[in-house]
Amino acid sequence: MKSLVTLFKSLFYHAGLNHENMQGTGFYYLLKDAAKRNGMEIDEKCLESQRKYFNTHPFLVNFILGMWLTEYKNGSDPETFKKAYSSAFGALGDSFFWHSLRPFSFVFAAITGTFDPFLGVMVYLLTFNLFHLTFLFTGYSLGMELGRDVIVWFNRIGFNKWPEHFDLISVFFLGVFLSYMFKTGAEISVDIFFIAAGYLAMGLILAKKLDITLGLMINLILSGIIFFQLGV
Repeated sequence: MKSLVTLFKSLFYHAGLNHENMQGTGFYYLLKDAAKRNGMEIDEKCLESQRKYFNTHPFLVNFILGMWLTEYKNGSDPETFKKAYSSAFGALGDSFFWHSLRPFSFVFAAITGTFDPFLGVMVYLLTFNLFHLTFLFTGYSLGMELGRDVIVWFNRIGFNKWPEHFDLISVFFLGVFLSYMFKTGAEISVDIFFIAAGYLAMGLILAKKLDITLGLMINLILSGIIFFQLGV
C-alpha cells in the first residue's frame, strides 16, 4: 500500500521543477511525506537541507527515496549515496526512457496505428507507461529493502544494456513495418526507396540526439514543403 501511495504522489514530483534547485523541492515533499507514513522523525535541519539542488531521472526517484530513508534509519550518511545515485540514475534513466523506450513505443504504435489509429495511440501509452509506472511502483520498496545496495538490483537486471537491446528491437520491427508499407501501399522505385531511407535516417538521428516528437515535426514540415513545391 505504501508503494502505491508513493507511486501516486511521485506522479506530481516533477511539478516542483525549477531553475534554482531543479528537483530539490519535489524530493523534499516526497521525503517528508514518506517519513511521516513510516513513522520516522527526521531532524528538521536535515529535512530542510533536502530543498537544495537535486536532479535525477524522475522515473527512478523512488529508488533514491527508499534508499535515503533506510540509510537514515540505520544511522549512516544517506546524502553521500543520494549524490552518487542521483547522477547515475539520471544518466541511466535518460538513456533508457527518453532515448530508447519512446522510439520503441512509437514503432509499435505506428504498426498498430496502421490498422486502427486509436489502437496505435493506446499501444504507445500502454507500452511506455508499463515501464514508467512499474519502475515508480517498485522503486520505493526496493530502495527501502536494499538501501545503499539498491544499485545492485540495476546491475542484476543489466539495466545499462536495456537501451541497446530496445534499440535493436525497434530498428528490426521498423524495418519490417516499412517493408510492409512499401509492399502494400506504394509502388516501389529507387527514388521512393532513397527518400524513405533518408527520412528514416534523419528521424532516427533526431530522435536519438534530440527528441522523437521534434524529429517527427521536422520530418512533417520538410514533407509539407516538398509536397508544396511539387504541387501535390
